Amino acid sequence: MADLFEAEIRNCLSGGLGRALGREVDARAVHLPARAAEASLRILQGASENDALKADYGLLYGAPLVGSVRVVRGWLLYEFSGSFLSALVQKINAELPLPQDDRGDHAVNSMLALARQRGEDCPNVFAMRRALLLALSAHTGPAAYQKAARAAESLFHETPPRDRPALLAQSGALGGALARLLGGAR
Repeated sequence: MADLFEAEIRNCLSGGLGRALGREVDARAVHLPARAAEASLRILQGASENDALKADYGLLYGAPLVGSVRVVRGWLLYEFSGSFLSALVQKINAELPLPQDDRGDHAVNSMLALARQRGEDCPNVFAMRRALLLALSAHTGPAAYQKAARAAESLFHETPPRDRPALLAQSGALGGALARLLGGAR
């Protein structure tokens, strides 16, 4: 089921760019997450960067998908809107079952504990946004799972200790979504 969320994001990005350029863009060309952004897509050969930057990606799960896009060396680098990531967390929590147990997996155990906290959105913290996107592709193989698990286990590492309690209190929905994605990927 996690692959459905990933596919919908890829299709929205490739479809929006394709409409702007007047050509079909293969959804498999979308890198999610990308090295230097939340997603990336190579601009088609001969296409105008200005046309690519004007693309309308529309709404996904009732929220604007793209928050910002920039061009770097022929690549479109996307940052998703905060409202989209929150809508994605809510959609995952509504559609995927919460694992009944962690099966000895530390990352799933940690996310099940985090899911007991309050919060309905994806906090606008780089590590949390990145962990969510990595967890979307955790089902693709053991290496992807390990990368997603490490990201989930280190959600709060970059947050100063004095700020962690407040952030923890608003991260319950994200913990639930990560537990669902990681639990379903094993």
